[in-house]
Amino acid sequence: MSMALIWWTILLTKNNTELLHAKTEIISGKNPNDTKALEEVIKYHERKANMILGEGLVFGFMLIIGLYLIQRLFNKEMEGIKSQKNFLLSITHELKSPIASVNLITETLQKRELDKPTQNTLFSNILSESRRLEKLINNLLFSTKLQSAYAYNFEDSDVSAIINDFIKKFQTLFPGINISKKVDSGIMAKIDREAFESVISNLLENAVKYGGENEEIEVELKENNGGITFTVKDKGPGIPKENRKKVFEQFYRQGNEEARKTKGTGLGLYIVKKIVEAHRGNIEILDNIPQGSIFSVFLPVSKN
Repeated sequence: MSMALIWWTILLTKNNTELLHAKTEIISGKNPNDTKALEEVIKYHERKANMILGEGLVFGFMLIIGLYLIQRLFNKEMEGIKSQKNFLLSITHELKSPIASVNLITETLQKRELDKPTQNTLFSNILSESRRLEKLINNLLFSTKLQSAYAYNFEDSDVSAIINDFIKKFQTLFPGINISKKVDSGIMAKIDREAFESVISNLLENAVKYGGENEEIEVELKENNGGITFTVKDKGPGIPKENRKKVFEQFYRQGNEEARKTKGTGLGLYIVKKIVEAHRGNIEILDNIPQGSIFSVFLPVSKN
């Protein structure tokens, strides 16, 4: 297309030049002293040459823009294919791993005579894997609902109480996790309780996943600037600035799925962002000095 455009410009320019020479020769042959007619012919063909050049530049610019848009769509499609591949790899592993663990533990309990403490440990492992599988399925279902027909039920709620209650449940399920909290009491907001609990759950699990169960996680809730700010701080490796928007994309996970060691499907933070946006809020990722990430959620509080 570029070669055709260049060739078209050359031919039109050549044709315009030849016509100019032909007209000037005719005028000069008939009346050599008619300078006014020669000037008019020259000006006309100069305007035509400028028009040809202008059209060539416009078409060339449009061609460049078209190529850029095609390349951008191609890159987006490739990223989508890569994300889907990562999702399929991760979801396959995440589904098979707890099922395989439960099967192995169940076979062990059936075939071997074990003492009571060992049995209790194995039962705890079964329960842990079962909860992990339940969480995965819930995220898959919730993600599908958010894309189609999830109906939010906004109602006045005590956000402070919801967060405190959820942290207690979370620590009961995961007693090894150290959570430090600074939650101001009596903070009210119009929220969907089920959806907001999903925000808390996903942010806490994300902090545990990347920060480690032995590292302290900080949870804060406070009122400011006409709304409420909920933050979860971890001491993990942190998230590079160039990836901070991408982590909220559906199925996105840092690195290649084949080499990744952390568990997950790339749905948790996607769900969080969708829920926060439905509450007319926003979420951002900040650096936790000296190490880690801060997920800060701001939700406006209606005065009505």
